[in-house]
Amino acid sequence: MLEIGKVNSLEVHRETSSGFYLKVPEAFGDVFLPPSMAPEFTKVGDTVDVFIYPDSKDSLIATSRLPIAQVGEYALLECIDVQEFGAFFDLGIEKDLLVPGNEQKHKVELHNEYLVRICLDETDRVFGTTKISNYILDSQLDIAVGDKVSMVPAERTDMGYRVILNKKFIGMIYNSEIFKPVKIGTEVTGFVKKLREDGLVDCALQIQGIKNLDHSTIKIMGMLIKGGGKSSLNDKSSPDDIKFALGMSKKTFKNAIGMLYKKKKILISKDGIELVKNK
Repeated sequence: MLEIGKVNSLEVHRETSSGFYLKVPEAFGDVFLPPSMAPEFTKVGDTVDVFIYPDSKDSLIATSRLPIAQVGEYALLECIDVQEFGAFFDLGIEKDLLVPGNEQKHKVELHNEYLVRICLDETDRVFGTTKISNYILDSQLDIAVGDKVSMVPAERTDMGYRVILNKKFIGMIYNSEIFKPVKIGTEVTGFVKKLREDGLVDCALQIQGIKNLDHSTIKIMGMLIKGGGKSSLNDKSSPDDIKFALGMSKKTFKNAIGMLYKKKKILISKDGIELVKNK
């Protein structure tokens, strides 16, 4: 079935002087693929991955240029034009995305970036909305605690960052979980910490549980080897010093050096920590 507002794999059915026509279910007829939007060396019989959207005359158009996000996904998008009836956002394809005035949580401003959900109305028109609360509440989460996820920080809040997870869900990284620089719009890898009843997902930049400790002990050992076997850090060091040196919380650091001490890998003193020398 053809999915409007999404990427479809379709066969090139015929070619004319004006462009290519892609074979789709009869209810839709063929979809036009302009030569300028087609992959290089396209020919009849090829199967192409194309994004399908209605043009200004509501005719379906295909493009091999992939959008920043598809229908049902979230993205951080830039507002590139503001009109009385709505605003247009750069979706990364030939046609800009309209966010109507009544779909704006707050009136958007030119050249600012906003967290937008891509939607499809009952007439098969693709539009955007910044009113995302109801979509979050209705989220059908297909991720689990501990899963590795792609995260795009989208908004700074007093508590931390609101992030887009795998383009499909909205989550939070709290300030207490941030131990390395985070930049709005820059994708990072994170981990699911908690699935909430309100549809949001609590995230962390570090893997959780025993795996986090294993990773942290390796990091500490690497620091010691690089530093000639010694470090001034110990369980009395400030959280900021530990965060700056190792990018981890003081709690994680204390647990990790405790594990290394029990395994007789390091010594802990008031002057810091050091590697145990092999006899």
